[in-house]
Amino acid sequence: MAKRLPSIHDQNDPAVDSGIEEVAAQYNFDSFADRLHYLHGLLIDSYADSRKHILAYLEAGCAFFQLDNAEFLKLSSSGQHKTMALIKSEGNQELREQEKDVARLLPWTRSIVENQISVATIECKSTHSSEVGYNGKDVYAYIGVPIVVSGQFYGVLSFVSSTPKQNAFSSIDIETAELMAKGVAKMTELQRLHGVEEAKLPPAFATAGVKTFDEYVQQARLPEVYGIPGRVVEVLERRIGKSSLAIDYIAEELNLSKRTLQRRLQQQCISFAQLRDQVRFHHSIYCLIEQNMSIDSISASLDFSDRTSFTNAFKRWTGLSPSTFRKLFRDYA
Repeated sequence: MAKRLPSIHDQNDPAVDSGIEEVAAQYNFDSFADRLHYLHGLLIDSYADSRKHILAYLEAGCAFFQLDNAEFLKLSSSGQHKTMALIKSEGNQELREQEKDVARLLPWTRSIVENQISVATIECKSTHSSEVGYNGKDVYAYIGVPIVVSGQFYGVLSFVSSTPKQNAFSSIDIETAELMAKGVAKMTELQRLHGVEEAKLPPAFATAGVKTFDEYVQQARLPEVYGIPGRVVEVLERRIGKSSLAIDYIAEELNLSKRTLQRRLQQQCISFAQLRDQVRFHHSIYCLIEQNMSIDSISASLDFSDRTSFTNAFKRWTGLSPSTFRKLFRDYA
């Protein structure tokens, strides 16, 4: 049975060293099994808020990879991406939270954001990267991985060294980083489903018919369908924000005629319009709350003919206009 591992949320002040060095002394973080024990603890442990949970991941990565800087980047459609950075120096650690545009990101993080690559690493043993720096220091090593939440590119988890790294990143390091990104993604998904306490809901929820954010997220879950309906959902998901969601194009991509597709769906008592509505509803909540996209941008991304059509559909799904929904729930992103 794995030991209970102390993490940053055990401290009142998140900027104070939380004792992960003591944990490293008890566990062999060169061992993949010990890393898995720790990551399992992070995934199932309870935290006061998501901020402290993220910090625990940042701190763990610094210990795993023996690096002194870590950063969680949460993407925003506004172009001002939110970052949470953990900086370790001379036995102390400091938390920095700020907003950055793409131009201010490290080039490897920027490459992940722009190209959505699976992992990025650099190692420099005796020389440093003279063209870039992190928090005013030279960069000698970097490992970064994308975070994907509910099929959407959500952010980047990265770790940086401001001192020469003696050993190159191993395949175990890369797998560890990828598992950490999946852990952050799972944490985010769970908080979307369960993170809103009714006691914290604003007074507007006294209005009859208005549900909690938790209930709306549950209502907007992607349909659990298989066979042809499942393939339709997959195609719709791939095309969102890129191509038309009209049935003619979906049928063509499935190598079926429009009438054959409609007949196959009817055999399972499902219509194309129902599937497309549910996929649109699912993504509309993400775009409104997580991405803070404009109503016009969401309308175009979800292939509505105009803003009014999207607004009417969203009212049909929730009983609220998109702008009202965002005002009620914007604090739960």
